Amino acid sequence: MGQFSKPWEELTIADNFIFCKVMENERICRGVLETLLGISVEHIDYLKTENPIENFYDSRGIRLDVYVKDSERIFNIEMQTGNYDDMLLRARYYLSSSDVATTKRRTKFKDIRETYILFICKDDPFGEGIPRYTKISRFLETDRISYDDKSRNVFYNCSAWEKESNPEVRGVLKFIYGLKPDSGLALEMDEAASLAKQKSDLEDEYMYFSDILEDEKEEAREIGLAEGRAEGRAEGLETGRYQQKIESAKTAISLGLSEQQVVAISGLSPEEIRKLIVN
Repeated sequence: MGQFSKPWEELTIADNFIFCKVMENERICRGVLETLLGISVEHIDYLKTENPIENFYDSRGIRLDVYVKDSERIFNIEMQTGNYDDMLLRARYYLSSSDVATTKRRTKFKDIRETYILFICKDDPFGEGIPRYTKISRFLETDRISYDDKSRNVFYNCSAWEKESNPEVRGVLKFIYGLKPDSGLALEMDEAASLAKQKSDLEDEYMYFSDILEDEKEEAREIGLAEGRAEGRAEGLETGRYQQKIESAKTAISLGLSEQQVVAISGLSPEEIRKLIVN
Protein backbone atom coordinates (compact mmCIF):
# COMPACT_ATOMS: atom_id res chain seq x y z
CA MET A 1 0.00 0.00 0.00
CA GLY A 2 1.30 3.46 -0.88
CA GLN A 3 1.30 6.60 1.18
CA PHE A 4 -2.18 8.09 1.79
CA SER A 5 -3.84 4.80 0.83
CA LYS A 6 -4.60 3.57 4.37
CA PRO A 7 -7.56 4.70 6.48
CA TRP A 8 -6.62 7.41 9.00
CA GLU A 9 -7.53 5.16 11.93
CA GLU A 10 -5.00 2.52 10.85
CA LEU A 11 -1.98 4.81 10.59
CA THR A 12 1.01 4.11 12.85
CA ILE A 13 4.47 5.55 13.41
CA ALA A 14 5.66 3.36 10.49
CA ASP A 15 3.52 5.38 8.05
CA ASN A 16 5.37 8.32 6.51
CA PHE A 17 2.68 10.88 7.30
CA ILE A 18 2.62 10.17 11.05
CA PHE A 19 6.38 9.63 11.22
CA CYS A 20 7.04 13.03 9.64
CA LYS A 21 4.63 14.75 12.04
CA VAL A 22 6.30 13.10 15.03
CA MET A 23 9.74 14.11 13.76
CA GLU A 24 8.61 17.74 13.74
CA ASN A 25 9.14 17.53 17.50
CA GLU A 26 12.76 18.69 17.61
CA ARG A 27 13.57 16.87 20.85
CA ILE A 28 12.26 13.56 19.52
CA CYS A 29 13.98 14.02 16.16
CA ARG A 30 17.28 14.76 17.90
CA GLY A 31 16.74 11.74 20.14
CA VAL A 32 16.15 9.45 17.14
CA LEU A 33 19.35 10.69 15.49
CA GLU A 34 21.43 10.29 18.63
CA THR A 35 19.99 6.87 19.48
CA LEU A 36 20.10 5.24 16.05
CA LEU A 37 23.36 6.82 14.87
CA GLY A 38 25.20 6.71 18.20
CA ILE A 39 26.29 10.34 17.99
CA SER A 40 25.71 13.56 19.91
CA VAL A 41 23.57 16.29 18.34
CA GLU A 42 23.62 19.52 20.34
CA HIS A 43 20.94 21.30 18.36
CA ILE A 44 19.13 21.34 15.05
CA ASP A 45 19.39 24.50 12.96
CA TYR A 46 16.31 23.77 10.88
CA LEU A 47 13.86 20.98 10.60
CA LYS A 48 11.82 20.11 7.52
CA THR A 49 9.64 17.13 6.73
CA GLU A 50 8.57 15.94 3.28
CA ASN A 51 11.24 18.27 1.91
CA PRO A 52 11.47 18.45 -1.91
CA ILE A 53 14.86 18.89 -3.58
CA GLU A 54 15.07 19.72 -7.28
CA ASN A 55 18.55 20.79 -8.28
CA PHE A 56 18.02 21.30 -12.02
CA TYR A 57 14.89 21.78 -14.11
CA ASP A 58 15.52 18.56 -16.01
CA SER A 59 16.87 16.40 -13.18
CA ARG A 60 14.88 13.95 -11.11
CA GLY A 61 13.52 15.59 -7.98
CA ILE A 62 13.32 13.83 -4.63
CA ARG A 63 11.11 14.22 -1.59
CA LEU A 64 12.89 13.50 1.66
CA ASP A 65 10.92 12.35 4.70
CA VAL A 66 12.92 14.18 7.38
CA TYR A 67 15.75 16.51 6.40
CA VAL A 68 17.64 18.33 9.16
CA LYS A 69 21.07 19.73 9.88
CA ASP A 70 23.20 20.96 12.73
CA SER A 71 26.15 23.30 12.42
CA GLU A 72 28.40 20.72 10.74
CA ARG A 73 26.28 17.79 9.50
CA ILE A 74 23.24 16.99 7.40
CA PHE A 75 20.78 14.23 8.28
CA ASN A 76 18.15 12.58 6.12
CA ILE A 77 15.85 10.10 7.89
CA GLU A 78 13.69 7.89 5.67
CA MET A 79 10.88 5.61 6.86
CA GLN A 80 10.67 2.59 4.56
CA THR A 81 7.99 -0.13 4.77
CA GLY A 82 8.61 -1.83 1.43
CA ASN A 83 10.25 -1.52 -1.99
CA TYR A 84 13.75 -2.35 -0.80
CA ASP A 85 15.13 -3.41 -4.20
CA ASP A 86 16.68 -0.10 -5.22
CA MET A 87 17.41 1.31 -1.77
CA LEU A 88 21.20 1.45 -2.17
CA LEU A 89 20.82 3.45 -5.37
CA ARG A 90 18.25 5.71 -3.73
CA ALA A 91 20.68 6.35 -0.88
CA ARG A 92 23.35 7.29 -3.39
CA TYR A 93 21.02 9.67 -5.23
CA TYR A 94 19.75 11.26 -2.01
CA LEU A 95 23.33 11.90 -0.93
CA SER A 96 24.42 13.45 -4.22
CA SER A 97 21.26 15.58 -4.45
CA SER A 98 21.78 16.79 -0.90
CA ASP A 99 25.39 17.71 -1.69
CA VAL A 100 24.38 19.78 -4.70
CA ALA A 101 21.52 21.47 -2.84
CA THR A 102 23.58 22.43 0.24
CA THR A 103 26.99 23.21 -1.26
CA LYS A 104 27.45 26.84 -2.31
CA ARG A 105 29.31 27.88 -5.42
CA ARG A 106 32.52 28.89 -3.62
CA THR A 107 32.53 26.05 -1.08
CA LYS A 108 35.83 24.20 -1.00
CA PHE A 109 35.59 20.44 -1.35
CA LYS A 110 37.20 19.94 2.05
CA ASP A 111 34.30 21.87 3.58
CA ILE A 112 31.53 19.66 2.19
CA ARG A 113 29.40 18.60 5.14
CA GLU A 114 29.32 15.19 6.70
CA THR A 115 26.01 13.67 5.58
CA TYR A 116 24.00 10.84 7.12
CA ILE A 117 21.38 8.92 5.13
CA LEU A 118 19.36 6.85 7.61
CA PHE A 119 16.76 4.37 6.39
CA ILE A 120 14.44 2.91 9.03
CA CYS A 121 13.00 -0.24 7.46
CA LYS A 122 10.09 -2.09 9.01
CA ASP A 123 11.32 -5.36 7.48
CA ASP A 124 14.72 -6.74 6.50
CA PRO A 125 16.01 -4.84 3.44
CA PHE A 126 18.95 -7.17 2.72
CA GLY A 127 17.89 -10.54 4.14
CA GLU A 128 20.71 -11.15 6.64
CA GLY A 129 18.48 -11.05 9.72
CA ILE A 130 20.53 -8.40 11.55
CA PRO A 131 19.13 -5.19 13.01
CA ARG A 132 21.58 -2.75 11.45
CA TYR A 133 23.51 -2.44 8.17
CA THR A 134 26.19 0.26 8.04
CA LYS A 135 27.90 1.17 4.79
CA ILE A 136 31.62 1.96 4.84
CA SER A 137 33.88 2.97 1.97
CA ARG A 138 37.38 1.60 1.62
CA PHE A 139 40.11 1.03 -0.92
CA LEU A 140 39.97 -2.44 -2.43
CA GLU A 141 43.75 -2.89 -2.52
CA THR A 142 44.62 -1.77 1.01
CA ASP A 143 43.10 -1.04 4.41
CA ARG A 144 46.13 0.98 5.55
CA ILE A 145 44.73 4.18 4.06
CA SER A 146 41.51 5.63 5.39
CA TYR A 147 38.79 6.33 2.84
CA ASP A 148 36.45 8.90 4.34
CA ASP A 149 34.27 10.97 2.01
CA LYS A 150 32.05 12.11 4.91
CA SER A 151 29.10 10.04 3.68
CA ARG A 152 27.31 7.80 6.18
CA ASN A 153 24.64 5.31 5.15
CA VAL A 154 22.83 3.33 7.85
CA PHE A 155 19.92 0.94 7.32
CA TYR A 156 17.91 -0.38 10.29
CA ASN A 157 15.83 -3.55 10.15
CA CYS A 158 13.03 -3.20 12.72
CA SER A 159 11.97 -6.85 12.34
CA ALA A 160 15.27 -7.91 13.99
CA TRP A 161 14.70 -5.73 17.08
CA GLU A 162 15.24 -8.70 19.43
CA LYS A 163 18.85 -9.03 18.23
CA GLU A 164 19.71 -5.41 19.05
CA SER A 165 21.84 -5.16 22.20
CA ASN A 166 21.29 -1.45 22.91
CA PRO A 167 18.02 -1.20 24.91
CA GLU A 168 17.06 2.26 23.62
CA VAL A 169 17.68 1.29 20.00
CA ARG A 170 15.84 -1.99 20.57
CA GLY A 171 12.89 -0.09 22.02
CA VAL A 172 12.63 2.23 19.01
CA LEU A 173 12.88 -0.64 16.51
CA LYS A 174 10.35 -2.69 18.44
CA PHE A 175 7.87 0.20 18.54
CA ILE A 176 8.22 1.01 14.83
CA TYR A 177 7.77 -2.69 14.04
CA GLY A 178 4.34 -2.42 15.62
CA LEU A 179 4.76 -3.61 19.21
CA LYS A 180 4.06 -1.85 22.49
CA PRO A 181 6.66 0.81 23.38
CA ASP A 182 8.78 0.03 26.44
CA SER A 183 11.69 2.50 26.31
CA GLY A 184 11.91 6.21 27.05
CA LEU A 185 12.26 7.43 23.48
CA ALA A 186 9.74 4.93 22.12
CA LEU A 187 7.20 6.10 24.70
CA GLU A 188 7.77 9.71 23.64
CA MET A 189 7.29 8.76 20.01
CA ASP A 190 4.11 6.85 20.87
CA GLU A 191 2.68 9.82 22.77
CA ALA A 192 3.52 12.22 19.93
CA ALA A 193 1.97 9.84 17.39
CA SER A 194 -1.21 9.55 19.49
CA LEU A 195 -1.46 13.35 19.80
CA ALA A 196 -1.03 13.70 16.03
CA LYS A 197 -3.82 11.19 15.42
CA GLN A 198 -6.12 13.29 17.63
CA LYS A 199 -5.67 16.49 15.63
CA SER A 200 -8.54 17.01 13.24
CA ASP A 201 -6.53 19.40 11.07
CA LEU A 202 -3.92 16.68 10.47
CA GLU A 203 -6.65 14.19 9.61
CA ASP A 204 -8.07 16.75 7.15
CA GLU A 205 -4.60 17.23 5.66
CA TYR A 206 -4.15 13.49 5.28
CA MET A 207 -7.58 13.04 3.72
CA TYR A 208 -6.89 15.93 1.34
CA PHE A 209 -3.79 14.18 0.00
CA SER A 210 -5.66 10.87 -0.01
CA ASP A 211 -8.40 12.41 -2.17
CA ILE A 212 -5.80 13.85 -4.55
CA LEU A 213 -4.18 10.43 -4.86
CA GLU A 214 -7.55 8.81 -5.53
CA ASP A 215 -8.34 11.44 -8.18
CA GLU A 216 -4.98 10.77 -9.83
CA LYS A 217 -5.68 7.03 -9.81
CA GLU A 218 -9.12 7.58 -11.35
CA GLU A 219 -7.64 9.88 -13.99
CA ALA A 220 -5.00 7.25 -14.77
CA ARG A 221 -7.71 4.59 -15.08
CA GLU A 222 -9.73 6.78 -17.45
CA ILE A 223 -6.64 7.53 -19.55
CA GLY A 224 -5.83 3.82 -19.63
CA LEU A 225 -9.35 2.94 -20.74
CA ALA A 226 -9.30 5.62 -23.41
CA GLU A 227 -5.92 4.44 -24.67
CA GLY A 228 -7.21 0.86 -24.64
CA ARG A 229 -10.25 1.80 -26.67
CA ALA A 230 -8.15 3.77 -29.12
CA GLU A 231 -5.69 0.89 -29.39
CA GLY A 232 -8.57 -1.50 -29.96
CA ARG A 233 -9.98 0.68 -32.73
CA ALA A 234 -6.54 0.98 -34.32
CA GLU A 235 -6.07 -2.79 -34.19
CA GLY A 236 -9.52 -3.28 -35.71
CA LEU A 237 -8.77 -0.89 -38.53
CA GLU A 238 -5.43 -2.56 -39.18
CA THR A 239 -7.07 -5.99 -39.23
CA GLY A 240 -9.70 -4.72 -41.67
CA ARG A 241 -7.05 -3.24 -43.96
CA TYR A 242 -5.07 -6.47 -43.95
CA GLN A 243 -8.16 -8.53 -44.75
CA GLN A 244 -8.91 -6.19 -47.64
CA LYS A 245 -5.39 -6.73 -49.01
CA ILE A 246 -5.90 -10.50 -48.84
CA GLU A 247 -9.20 -10.27 -50.74
CA SER A 248 -7.55 -8.09 -53.43
CA ALA A 249 -4.71 -10.58 -53.73
CA LYS A 250 -7.10 -13.52 -54.04
CA THR A 251 -9.01 -11.74 -56.79
CA ALA A 252 -5.79 -10.93 -58.68
CA ILE A 253 -4.59 -14.54 -58.33
CA SER A 254 -7.92 -15.86 -59.66
CA LEU A 255 -7.47 -13.67 -62.74
CA GLY A 256 -4.12 -15.35 -63.42
CA LEU A 257 -1.96 -12.31 -62.82
CA SER A 258 1.75 -12.72 -62.09
CA GLU A 259 3.14 -12.69 -58.58
CA GLN A 260 4.72 -9.30 -59.20
CA GLN A 261 1.39 -7.88 -60.36
CA VAL A 262 -0.45 -9.36 -57.35
CA VAL A 263 2.11 -7.77 -55.01
CA ALA A 264 1.68 -4.40 -56.69
CA ILE A 265 -2.13 -4.56 -56.52
CA SER A 266 -2.55 -5.91 -52.96
CA GLY A 267 0.41 -4.48 -51.13
CA LEU A 268 1.23 -7.91 -49.64
CA SER A 269 4.73 -9.37 -49.68
CA PRO A 270 5.75 -12.13 -52.13
CA GLU A 271 5.90 -14.57 -49.20
CA GLU A 272 2.32 -13.77 -48.20
CA ILE A 273 1.20 -14.15 -51.83
CA ARG A 274 2.83 -17.61 -52.10
CA LYS A 275 1.06 -18.74 -48.92
CA LEU A 276 -2.28 -17.71 -50.43
CA ILE A 277 -1.50 -19.62 -53.64
CA VAL A 278 -0.57 -22.75 -51.69
CA ASN A 279 -3.72 -22.56 -49.59
